[in-house]
Amino acid sequence: MSRLQILCGLAACSAVLVSGKADAQIHRHGHNDLVQHGNHLDVVHHNGRHFGNSNWNYVVPSYHGGHQHTGSFYVQGNVHYYTPTPIVRVSTAEYQSAQLPPVQVAQPIQLQFGGFARCEDLAGRLETEANRLCLDMFYNYQHNPGFQETYKEAYSLLESAKYVHAKQHQGDREAIRHHVTQMDGLLHHVQGELRQWSRHHVRQVAVGGIIEKSSAVEAILHHLCYDVGIEPHGDDEPAPAPAFSEEQAPAPGGVINSPPPPGF
Repeated sequence: MSRLQILCGLAACSAVLVSGKADAQIHRHGHNDLVQHGNHLDVVHHNGRHFGNSNWNYVVPSYHGGHQHTGSFYVQGNVHYYTPTPIVRVSTAEYQSAQLPPVQVAQPIQLQFGGFARCEDLAGRLETEANRLCLDMFYNYQHNPGFQETYKEAYSLLESAKYVHAKQHQGDREAIRHHVTQMDGLLHHVQGELRQWSRHHVRQVAVGGIIEKSSAVEAILHHLCYDVGIEPHGDDEPAPAPAFSEEQAPAPGGVINSPPPPGF
């Protein structure tokens, strides 16, 4: 075998390895801790290792500030739980270096498939996070190819979240299931587009960028699917009203006329 043939063979093997690694990072983000975002990698923010328990996934922490959603959600061993215990982000490096035992929560309540026990709570959280995702896209990512189409899709997620939140008050469960099913498929399509984007920072919206926000939307939607009786593609008490009126993401083609509210 010639030297040229050997070099060509090594190059082909390297390409396969790199391709396989990239596929794992991009397509297994529900269970992997890294996803490709443009020319760099981002962490998957709903993984339990960021909250002190690596056995958890799809973690939805307690909300603070203007949006008080008490309690937290997580999945462990394919079982969905709600807990009144506030779950908060921890430093992964400090958690691992200290070799601390996994964080424990009090009174975890197992969600029943199709039980509609936390639908209103989850729909309220989903509406908040989808709005923040759209705002971040609007301010910091408009230069990316295909922005208008992807923004319209993301904005339709926001509108569907508002619709589901309203329908919960009316008790229209079939309409809720229909919209949640559509949202689940659309979100994963939007996430695929966002991973290729770069950021031109204009304004910070809440915490992190679009990868962190889309991870938050994904985690909430994962629990909402289960709660309304839909296999995820992964209290009847209303969520308290925010302390201030959060800026709403503009409709596609819209113009922002209001100044940023406190807290952003």
